[in-house]
Amino acid sequence: MQEKAYAKVIEKLIDRYILITEDNKKIDALLKGNIKKKREFLVGDIVEIEKAYDKFLITDIKERTNSFIRPPVANIDNLVIVVSLKNPVPDYMLLDKELILCNAKNITPIICINKLDLVKDDNKQIEYVKKTYNTEAEIMFTSAYNGNGINKLFDKLKGKVSAFSGNSGVGKSSITKKLLDLVKKEENIEIGNIGKKSNRGKHTTKAVKLYEITNSTYILDTPGFSSFELYDINYKNLKNYYKIFKNLNCEYEDCMHINEKEDVCAVKKAVTLGKIDKLRYERYVYLYNKLKEMDDKKYK
Repeated sequence: MQEKAYAKVIEKLIDRYILITEDNKKIDALLKGNIKKKREFLVGDIVEIEKAYDKFLITDIKERTNSFIRPPVANIDNLVIVVSLKNPVPDYMLLDKELILCNAKNITPIICINKLDLVKDDNKQIEYVKKTYNTEAEIMFTSAYNGNGINKLFDKLKGKVSAFSGNSGVGKSSITKKLLDLVKKEENIEIGNIGKKSNRGKHTTKAVKLYEITNSTYILDTPGFSSFELYDINYKNLKNYYKIFKNLNCEYEDCMHINEKEDVCAVKKAVTLGKIDKLRYERYVYLYNKLKEMDDKKYK
């Protein structure tokens, strides 16, 4: 290896970082000097390293394409939004938030409907997801239980860094394990079960970690996406992160699709005509008002 090179942070421990070098070697590294005071390093970061005697030191960090505070990750290409239609039932508010953040941070969203082994082909929820979100993201179908759809999902993730999100119990860790099994990798991933009484999943992922499936293909099994908030989205920009609004021309360019009348707001008219799902629009209004309230509090 050259005296200085770049590597990807795949795991952040208390006293050191685990990196993958450009020549695909796994190494331990420490922060050099007081660099920790200048920047916080995240899993997914591309860092500059140098070797001093028998130790590797992190000396700098490359500019990020995107980053999250919760969970603390950076440089994500894809966000696989895992949804189960049964046990647990879908959380569409969470799904909307995840799609908003993807559009705000230039991340490709993939909606992954998991646990197909538990539902019938004519399930109404499947049709709802297809009709409501087909313009927002590619929709894929999997069963981590029997492996259906895993190969197709694997092909979609090749050469990318992909994070998994979704509420607890939808099968994020189980899908991760199936993907690793495709390339016969042994990783210690704890798989949780659904609580029989509560029907809520147990949080099984303990820390943010980047798993290498093949060279240049990584997946993140991350805690935190199930509870994140739109902490850095301005309410005035919220409408820009709904793809379904993009091709609708309201009479006023600054239309927020909230208090305007239907005869001047193309979005409201589309809701009335059934072209935009009414419940999803109502969730948009709720998020808009919540973000506006948060913004108003800053100036009180």
